[in-house]
Amino acid sequence: MIVNVEALISSGERYISLVESVPLYYLALALLSYYLSVMLYALRWKVILRGTGNDVELVRLFKIFMGSIFLNNVTPTSRSGGELLRIVWLSREKEVPLPISTASVVYERVLEAVPFMFLMLLGALRLLHDGVLIAVMMMGGVLLLWAKWDSLLRLFLRLMKSELDEHSISQLEELKHSWRVTLAGIGLSTAVWVLDVFRIKVVALAFGLNLPIGVVVLISVANMLLGIASITPGGIGIMEGGLIGVLIHLGIPAVFAVPVTLMERFVSYVQSTVVGMIVMFSSGGAEIWRALKSRS
Repeated sequence: MIVNVEALISSGERYISLVESVPLYYLALALLSYYLSVMLYALRWKVILRGTGNDVELVRLFKIFMGSIFLNNVTPTSRSGGELLRIVWLSREKEVPLPISTASVVYERVLEAVPFMFLMLLGALRLLHDGVLIAVMMMGGVLLLWAKWDSLLRLFLRLMKSELDEHSISQLEELKHSWRVTLAGIGLSTAVWVLDVFRIKVVALAFGLNLPIGVVVLISVANMLLGIASITPGGIGIMEGGLIGVLIHLGIPAVFAVPVTLMERFVSYVQSTVVGMIVMFSSGGAEIWRALKSRS
């Protein structure tokens, strides 16, 4: 199921009309923080791949990431289509073995979960009565994945009927034991979340709202959770309605909650979809995705 084009255009027009009334420097700061986040994502991926002995150009990884963002934004269920595209695109273009490409993306998610759980804990302590228990259970799941990484990796390779030699398999297993890769990945993931909080702060300031940092962190956590829970293409409808509801719940009047949400979605969804589409179709990603769809 692909997002309705007319709905996307209609939403885009509404976002653009709102953004036109925003001071340019706030919009520029929000966009800068967004693309810096994507660059940090690409850098984290590069660090992990280098840990497996595969050195890929940062610019190429950035382009693949932008293409995956477009696909995530126009297909149901956050990240599912884009992650598959990333894995196959990297493997075909740079001759990185498919299991290594896949494991690198999975390991990204493991490292990303550390700062995410920290923000979840902060948000849960403030917002939910049983939030501490939820956060602890989620962190327990991450630690279990970490502890069983070698076993899960070998199971995955068997399911894929991989023909990797023992040297390549040992490269993947060593990811967990490479503290340089692990700490760099966690540090870059943390920097991305800091930029996410900064972007929301800037968007609020664009409409005269100087929100306390604690409230901004809560909004960021809610934004992440809504993105994970969304089943519509790009979270259309769910993200907007949910974020407006969260802002109002936190005491922000609807007259501010609506434009703040619309500007945030313009930066993180509308313009990123357009830019990601241009990058994907100009860099060879479209052909790879069509080939993937023909197999399904």
